[in-house]
Amino acid sequence: MTATDVRYVLPEDADLVPLPEAEEVLLSRRGSRTTPQLLSADAMRLLERFRTPATVTEAVLGYCAATGADPMTTVDEAFGVLVAATRAQLLVVEGSEAAAAVTDRLRVGQTVGPATIRARLRVLRDSEIWRAVLADGTPVVVKVVDEPVLGPDLVAREVAALRRLAVLAGGTVPRLHWHEVSATGGTLVLGEVVGDPVDLAVCVATPQARLQVVAAVLEAYVAIHDHGVLHGDVHPGNVLVRPDGGVTVLDFGLAAVAGAGLPPPPRPTGGEHLDPETAAALRDDLPFPPLDAAGEQYSVAALAYRLLTGAPHLDLACERHVALGRIVADAPRRFTAVGATPWPAGERALRRALSRRPRDRYESLAALRDAVARAVPAAVPAAPAAGRRRRAA
Repeated sequence: MTATDVRYVLPEDADLVPLPEAEEVLLSRRGSRTTPQLLSADAMRLLERFRTPATVTEAVLGYCAATGADPMTTVDEAFGVLVAATRAQLLVVEGSEAAAAVTDRLRVGQTVGPATIRARLRVLRDSEIWRAVLADGTPVVVKVVDEPVLGPDLVAREVAALRRLAVLAGGTVPRLHWHEVSATGGTLVLGEVVGDPVDLAVCVATPQARLQVVAAVLEAYVAIHDHGVLHGDVHPGNVLVRPDGGVTVLDFGLAAVAGAGLPPPPRPTGGEHLDPETAAALRDDLPFPPLDAAGEQYSVAALAYRLLTGAPHLDLACERHVALGRIVADAPRRFTAVGATPWPAGERALRRALSRRPRDRYESLAALRDAVARAVPAAVPAAPAAGRRRRAA
């Protein structure tokens, strides 16, 4: 079968949300980790041709017959959209595993280990999270990992990390109540943590409160490092600010645990928190460097920069290969370049932690924490206003 013979289909669980007065559509899919795709109305009319399985040629010719468009022009203009939709699994090969709709693995009322399921929180193609309770009424979440290739390793890492960090359980990290390993991953029962994702928490905070959140984030990561664990997955969605002002770090499936006998963890492959060493490997198609404290320091400093300024430390709004090159080569932007109030002492501390060369960074995250604490600001940069959102995890 050649590429022109492949029949694609728009999955039944693809969700279209028209944007009023914009002639654009958001296309998403239940269970996908991919950000919803913003499409023009014309692009969406072409994708609608795949509601029934069709080759690209069949879909383009059908679209052109209905609209009067030129087939060759349509192919040229739609190529990027079709590639993006297939990469995001919003347009999939007929009969493939990706074409199947995501279904719940658990159900309300089911008992999982010591927990009874109460409500669904999130269902993805490779995992799901449910709110549950223990027999004594303690609120917990049940996390299911279902990914045949990486799943067992992800669960093993999370269990090893949370056991190592048990002294921090219920505060800096969730409490591990129970776990079970399966051939495709496993199930964990974790203490429920209620709070706001850290980037949303600071959107409506005062400058001083934002600085306090950054200090709490640094303190949390210092505590994790002090116990021989590297998180490996630093981004705002994995850091919650609790109602008491403390910070809880979530999701240790990519963690490195000293002395645990586990192989090197997989590495994230994109985003503003990616360290230059990993970005260079991705750009040049080389083996990933192992996760280390210097690389994680860079990621945590990138998060701190975002929390203080409301913007990323680098301009990465560009094609992926170019963005990776900027991570490798560019210095962090001055606060004034992103519309934030200058903070010379704090900027110097963050610039050192965001150095392109690991040897130029601080000797530890604790040293970065102390440098930020010494940089008592005359003015802390303002962040854009936004609403808050509660999250349980």
